[in-house]
Amino acid sequence: MRKGVAVILRKARRSLLALLLAAAFLVQGTAATATAAEWWEEAEPDESWDDGEAVPDDPWWEEDGSEASGQGDSFSVKTLKRLAEDYDNIPDGFLKAISRYETLSLNRLEEYVLEHKAPLEYIQRCFTDRFVFKAGDRLDYVYIDESLPQNDFDWDNLVHRSSGEIRYIEGDTSRAYKGIDVSVYQGDIDWEAVKEDGVRFAFIRLGYRGYGTGKLKLDEKFHQNMRGATRAGVKVGVYFYSQAISTREAVEEAEMVLRYLEDYDIDYPVVYDIEDAPSASARTRNLSGTQATKNVIAFCDAIQQGGYRPMVYTNSKWFTQKLDLSKLQKYDKWLAQYYKVPFFPYEFDIWQYTGKGRVNGIKGDVDLNLSFFSY
Repeated sequence: MRKGVAVILRKARRSLLALLLAAAFLVQGTAATATAAEWWEEAEPDESWDDGEAVPDDPWWEEDGSEASGQGDSFSVKTLKRLAEDYDNIPDGFLKAISRYETLSLNRLEEYVLEHKAPLEYIQRCFTDRFVFKAGDRLDYVYIDESLPQNDFDWDNLVHRSSGEIRYIEGDTSRAYKGIDVSVYQGDIDWEAVKEDGVRFAFIRLGYRGYGTGKLKLDEKFHQNMRGATRAGVKVGVYFYSQAISTREAVEEAEMVLRYLEDYDIDYPVVYDIEDAPSASARTRNLSGTQATKNVIAFCDAIQQGGYRPMVYTNSKWFTQKLDLSKLQKYDKWLAQYYKVPFFPYEFDIWQYTGKGRVNGIKGDVDLNLSFFSY
């Protein structure tokens, strides 16, 4: 709708200018035509609204109420302020800076976002056609690939509880399952208390590859957590933190997982965890997106051949900027994105929405997840 109106306006403007040029030529000759042409040059290049241009109380581009973006990536300050009310961490300096305008250009918005360190989640709310990422002193954009399968979740169904827990409810019925993922870092877990707190599933870390040594390691609490969770009636899956730099190493990781799963029955998938390592000297620091995608495929195919359901876990930046998502469509996906409302139009199955959750039976923080499908 917006694009259609904008195109019509541009065509009308060009037609009007063309008529003026013709009239100028007939009336005043070449000199007048040159003057009109200069006007054309001044009017044509910038099709965005100027910073500070007055806008009506209800701009036409806000019809759907879902974004602040308008014609040519201009942004209604009124809408930006309204969105800011959903967050408690919007810098006062940012709000003060934008208050001088009625609208902002994309360049001006970027300038204030970076200068005042406005949270990325808030800025993402301004766009529906692209992902927004911070990259040092700039913002990067990745446009939605319409050729990839899209999800049909209705995020108006999200219910945020005062405890920080999020639920997905349609009518009076919960349509997603509460889950956690744990490792040695959660210490000794009271799985009966975890179950009583409403946790339906848990991903247990089976192991990892060292990001410095490259050695394969079993998580110290793997067996304890597997036995405790299954005894308590919590459904389990497992994940492996990869630092593979080749498909051979990815298969080696899968073989380790299959070996340790022989004594257990699991309901949820076997997950390939691929993400940035916590060190600039990590062995995967120069891993290309092409090789990372090959590693995912090698691991997941080996797991599938072993009789289990594979899944890939990572964040939206890895899914869209590093991995070739078009080659991973046959695998389930677990998205890590710590937003109040996720922004990931593509299909995915589980959402990890915080790393600072609280669950009875676990001392300290734990990752909280919603599974939109029953395994």
